[in-house]
Amino acid sequence: MNITHSIFVLLFITISFSNCSKETIDENSLGDVITDSVFYDTDIKLLIDANCISCHSGSNQSGDINLSTYKLVKFEAEFGRLIKRINDPLDPMPTFSKGGLMSAENRGKFDKWVADGFLEKE
Repeated sequence: MNITHSIFVLLFITISFSNCSKETIDENSLGDVITDSVFYDTDIKLLIDANCISCHSGSNQSGDINLSTYKLVKFEAEFGRLIKRINDPLDPMPTFSKGGLMSAENRGKFDKWVADGFLEKE
């Protein structure tokens, strides 16, 4: 009985992990997958300007993160902390004082932008 139970558990775990994907699931607040392409100029820059630029530009950049240009935003999304922080409910960007986590839809746009290869212009 123990062997049968162990085999069943291993089989269940194997099937569960085989159904997982390493890709980011881009969902908005309704749970719909974002299928449209996301571009820096028409999507990401608007989110950066509305949520991030006041603290992450100019000579006094919070956390030494400058998000004032496409190249800098791409760098922080690809190699930096941007995606981690906008998705971190315990230490979110924007900060709690500015409303905390962006909507799931807006965070999904960042994930889609990264997954699509950092498209700049539509």
